[in-house]
Amino acid sequence: MICVAGVRLQLPTAPPTYSIYSSIFPLRRGRGLTGLKNLGNTCYMNSILQCLSNTPQLTEYCISDKYKNYISRSNKTNGQVIEEVAALIKELWNGQYKCVASRDLRYVVGQYQKIFRGVDQQDSHEFLTILMDWLHSDLQTLHVPRQREMISASEKAWLEFTKAKESMILHLFYGQMKSTVKCVACHKESATYESFSNLSLELPPNSNVCQLNQCMDMYFSGERIHGWNCPSCKTKRDAIKKLDISKLPPVLVVHLKRFYADPSNSGSYMKKQNYLRFPLENLDMNPYIARAESRAVTPKTYQLYAVSNHYGTMEGGHYTAFCKSANYGKWFKFDDQVVSALDSSNVVSSAAYILFYTWLPPMQVPL
Repeated sequence: MICVAGVRLQLPTAPPTYSIYSSIFPLRRGRGLTGLKNLGNTCYMNSILQCLSNTPQLTEYCISDKYKNYISRSNKTNGQVIEEVAALIKELWNGQYKCVASRDLRYVVGQYQKIFRGVDQQDSHEFLTILMDWLHSDLQTLHVPRQREMISASEKAWLEFTKAKESMILHLFYGQMKSTVKCVACHKESATYESFSNLSLELPPNSNVCQLNQCMDMYFSGERIHGWNCPSCKTKRDAIKKLDISKLPPVLVVHLKRFYADPSNSGSYMKKQNYLRFPLENLDMNPYIARAESRAVTPKTYQLYAVSNHYGTMEGGHYTAFCKSANYGKWFKFDDQVVSALDSSNVVSSAAYILFYTWLPPMQVPL
C-alpha cells in the first residue's frame, strides 16, 4: 500500500497468479507483443497505445475488468473511451494475434475529437494528452472525503482540480506543479498550483547532442519577468518565476518539444533533430522537488519503460514505440503491425519524442 496524492493505492506485493484467468486467456507466447495495424497514418495513435499497454498497472486494471466498477456515465465521453481502450489492451495481451486493428477505438475518439477522424498524420503528444483527460474523466468516480481541518495550498488546489473525485488514471499519471513568483525588491512570494499529466521540455538551442537533465534544468531554473504587480510593494516590479514539482506521479511522462514555428520560414513548423541522451535507469527527480514536498516518502528515482519515437519531418514522419515488457524483462520495438526484439543499447536515439518513466515496483500482467 502506498499513498499517491493523498489517496491510498494498492500495489501487488508478489507476482499475481494466473489460474483465475487461464480459462479465458490461455498462456501463450507473445503476450503483449501484438502489433497494431496502420489504419491510414494512425502510427501516432499506435505508438501511444503500445506505451500505455506496457504500463503494467493500467493493463492489469483493464484485463482484470476492475475498471468496470468505476466507469462514469455522466461525463462527455460516457465511459466509451476506457471501454474501447480496455478491449484493445485485452486483444494486445491475449497472445492470439500477430496484429490487431484499433478501428472501434479510433471511431470513438473521432466522435469526440474531429482531428482524429481522418487519415492525416497527427501529433502523438496531443493524442496522449487528450486521451489521458478522457480516461481520467471516464473513471473519475473514486470519492475522496473533503478534509475539514486546515490543509495546505497544494492540497486545496488538488481538491479543486479533482472535485473530490479521483481515478486510477489520476493516481498513476497525474502530478502537480508549484509556480512561485518572487519579487526581486522585497522578496515577497506568491505561489499557485496546477496539475499535469506530462512535462513538456524545451531542447537546448544550438546543441546537436544534449542530456535530459539539461532540459530539466532549463525548465525548472526560473526566469525573470517584468511588470509583476507585487502585493507587498503595491507597484509593478521585476520578479523571478520558478517552477517546482509539488506532487510526483508514479508514472512520469516527459514530452520533448521537437516541433516549433520557424519565423524565418513563414511560421512553418520545423523539427529539432537533437540527439538526446536520457537514462534508462535511475532518473533522479530530487533536484526539481519543491522544498516543502522534499520530505515526502514518495520515491523520486524513476526507471524508463517506454518511448514514443518520431522519425522524419512535419511533412513526412512516422511514429514507433520502444517498450520494455514487464513479463519478459526485455525491450521490443513496436512499428505498427511489426513487433521485434530491441537491444537496450538502441533505445536512446534522436527520434525520442515522449519518455515514460515509473517508480512503481515491477509486476507481471495476469492472463
